[in-house]
Amino acid sequence: MPLLDPEILTDFATLIFEASELPTDVARMVAESLVLANLSGHDSHGVIRIIEYVAWTKRGWVNPHGKLTVVREQPCILILDGDFGFGQVIGRRAMELGIRKAKADGACILSLRRSGHLGRIGEFMEQAASAGLVCFALTNTHGSGVLVAPHGGCERRLSANPLAGAAPRPNGPPIMMDISTSTIAEGKIKVARSRGDSMPAGLFVNSNGEASTSPEEYYGSPPGALLPMAGHKGFALSMLCEVFAGAMTGAGCSKDGVERVANGFMAFLLDPAAFAGTEFVSSELGNLAEWVKTSRLQDGFDRIQLPGEPEAAAREQRSRSG
Repeated sequence: MPLLDPEILTDFATLIFEASELPTDVARMVAESLVLANLSGHDSHGVIRIIEYVAWTKRGWVNPHGKLTVVREQPCILILDGDFGFGQVIGRRAMELGIRKAKADGACILSLRRSGHLGRIGEFMEQAASAGLVCFALTNTHGSGVLVAPHGGCERRLSANPLAGAAPRPNGPPIMMDISTSTIAEGKIKVARSRGDSMPAGLFVNSNGEASTSPEEYYGSPPGALLPMAGHKGFALSMLCEVFAGAMTGAGCSKDGVERVANGFMAFLLDPAAFAGTEFVSSELGNLAEWVKTSRLQDGFDRIQLPGEPEAAAREQRSRSG
């Protein structure tokens, strides 16, 4: 695969979006977010998404001029509507409001519905952590984007339904998790397909419910289905994503007949100062990180990486090398 300078790639992506009638500021913000995903090592949520984002815009699924509005606000609760605007823009602005409220109230339950595809959720977790907050979030796809079979099933019934969270630590990048509740993000199969690669076994089944390693079988007609991560455990977590991000936000849960891909999102933002205290939390997380890294290594490992460190390392390497 070619290595491209991140700035050149961002400029190129911006031009594509501008040619698709996105306002310049929106085009730039979406392009920057996608390239940041590539820099962070998550090509599944990077510029490979441009093609479908342009298609969704033409189809009217995404509103290039969508504005974030406050539906209701009360102590520690913020209910937002994204007007189906680009998730990279809506999500960042929603987190800005949530961060401000968490700083004022000590905590914020942030509820967002009608957001365009949010992309790499970890970006918003890093945003919260950089503001000194601890954050945990659940996401669904507004009833559509059904890709995953329930535990024991072989037909698509759920979205990839990611879980994400982050906490700042005194030395190093934040502790940061961004995972789908399926065995793998669908975008990674998309990347493998574009490269002509096969996938490891155990990630998805074909339309007959048989284990498959072929992206073409996954995207066949009829299609295959992703499996929930860790079997019944991932299935349970996915169902809770539907509860919080689908039902509680008003976005709606996974169901048949919903075509428009969008996101429901619920985040819990906590200010350490309002709980155990910033100094205590920072000290404990710093000590925890050091303690975890003292473990003896298994064969084949040269170090222990905390959640969030692989992304930070990829960002440093790819920013330098393309």
